[in-house]
Amino acid sequence: MKIMIDPGHGGDDNGAAYGYAEEDDINLSIGYLLRCLLQQEGYEVYMTRERDIYVPLAKRCDYANHIGVDLFISLHCDAWHDETTKGISTHIYTNANTDTEKIADKIHSVLIEKFPTHTNRGLKRSNFYVLRNTKMPALLVECEFISNYDMRKWLHEPENQYDIATAIVEGVKNV
Repeated sequence: MKIMIDPGHGGDDNGAAYGYAEEDDINLSIGYLLRCLLQQEGYEVYMTRERDIYVPLAKRCDYANHIGVDLFISLHCDAWHDETTKGISTHIYTNANTDTEKIADKIHSVLIEKFPTHTNRGLKRSNFYVLRNTKMPALLVECEFISNYDMRKWLHEPENQYDIATAIVEGVKNV
């Protein structure tokens, strides 16, 4: 199975930035861990970016489509103007097929099981560019809210980034 990991944002596009944390850096850290863990399980893994550079959304999708990966996983941190908001959510395309929904549901279920004290914001259907323009099952994981001070601290800890990556791998293995 070939998997594309898409650490969201990058370069001049930091994504959400609060305090000392920038979303693109956290996404990349989790992405590296996820790649390593998936490779250890025997998966063929690609990344849309491997350093802090900006890669246009179209190029991310074109790369995944060209290689013909079997699964596209985009990593993000959520943000909201209400800085008390928290939780983990997984997104699939609005018109995603049943197979994509099953894959995303398995991965999201493991994330929620692994982090029972975190708010389950659910499996959502969204019209994100990377979900709409990839030809394979694609999902976007919002790992937590970087806008929430406590969750930002949590996201910044390497052991929590590792645990997020581990949960995603467990979900992939359950597919």
